[in-house]
Amino acid sequence: MAATSGIELKRQIGLYAATAITVGNIIGSGIFRSPHSVAQELPGFTPVILAWIVGGVLSICGSLVLTELAVRHPRTGGLYVFIREGFGNAWAFTFGWANLWVIKPTVIASITSVFALYFCQVTGWGHAAEFAVGCAAIGLLTFINWLGVKQGAGTQSLFTTAKVIGIVALCVLAFTLPATHPATALEHPLAAANAGHPLMLAFALSMITILFSYDGWTDSTYVAGEVLNPQRTMPIAILGGTWLVVAVYVLTNFAYYHVLSPNEVAGYAAVGSETIHRLLGDWGARALAVLVAISTFGTTNGAILTGPRVTQAAAADGLLWKPLAALDPRRETPSVALWVQAVLSCLWLKAASGFDDVSGWFVTTSWLFYGITTATVFVQRRREARGEQAAASYRTPLFPLTPIVFLVVTAVIIWSDFSNSGAIPGTFIPRAMAGVLIAATGFPVYYLWRGRRGPAAKAGGS
Repeated sequence: MAATSGIELKRQIGLYAATAITVGNIIGSGIFRSPHSVAQELPGFTPVILAWIVGGVLSICGSLVLTELAVRHPRTGGLYVFIREGFGNAWAFTFGWANLWVIKPTVIASITSVFALYFCQVTGWGHAAEFAVGCAAIGLLTFINWLGVKQGAGTQSLFTTAKVIGIVALCVLAFTLPATHPATALEHPLAAANAGHPLMLAFALSMITILFSYDGWTDSTYVAGEVLNPQRTMPIAILGGTWLVVAVYVLTNFAYYHVLSPNEVAGYAAVGSETIHRLLGDWGARALAVLVAISTFGTTNGAILTGPRVTQAAAADGLLWKPLAALDPRRETPSVALWVQAVLSCLWLKAASGFDDVSGWFVTTSWLFYGITTATVFVQRRREARGEQAAASYRTPLFPLTPIVFLVVTAVIIWSDFSNSGAIPGTFIPRAMAGVLIAATGFPVYYLWRGRRGPAAKAGGS
């Protein structure tokens, strides 16, 4: 069901901007720190590169399914729309509820915390200024996106282009300059290139880190209702953008291992910073900090741009509070949803002690809904087989193997996160479970909501 007439967003986003949303929302800070965690698990260069390639292929499996759903339902809201079409209002409301309270605010807060950390390092402002800098960044980017989708998408294109150019420049320097500057003291001098796990377990554990670094390939679907010529644009934006990130990630790992040994990659948490330090010295490490700040600032903008589209679409369908569906009459942006998201993001930023603390709230919750969304493709195919709807113009290759592989991987990620995440301080609840529990409150809230609103709220199904 489309959004209520009169509060629909207009199609203004072109191919480059849509692709920039995919690429920019995937590449944040992960490629500058995740190779360290992977190197601690896997022995040597070849298994590491293989793991990054396999992680990219698994992400492509999800992207292939998502592309079919986006071409069939090119509407604002992305996963919310797909879940509603597949499983009805209750599941769609629960995703919209989780996205409003947990998923997007914690994504924004976690990425902003990394931006603020590096920004304050570059400026010398110190740790005490990080919260204020983070809130200022959230406020500034929310204001830009409130001005118009062209401004928000243009900002995304600018920072995505800058970060990709910066990462490619790092790789070129790694392959062309000698490593003439002395090594800094190892942060983890006892770290081996293999943490002692059996190879298959080590590969599985590294895959979780890698897939988290690839996360973000869903985000361009949230603005599908604003994309020009979506049947042509969305496949390129989703698949082309994801493949580009796979290439960038693999190339960057080649660059790290060209400059550093496997044990050194395992020993430095800031592996990108150490790599550029070996090539250019202290000023190079400062330049890398600027690149990380640019990268995370752009990723924050992408999350701020896409998050309110779910809230606005759900509210326009009568599944969240009606004021959240409002568009600014001049700028045609989801103004109320944008500023509510900004306030919630700042509250999460205040409550968190850093990236790892707050990211645990959204990772498992997000992947749970990725799995639910992927499962909707089976519902759509059954409807096609019964003649209830026409076939989509784009078909997932190797169906049903592609979605099955992705669902299995999703189940492994969720299980692993439940098993390995620490408890919330003062409780016995795993941090990964907490976000899921908040999301699960959406079901009773939905049925209370439906009861209050009467038969009209039940029209879209249960």
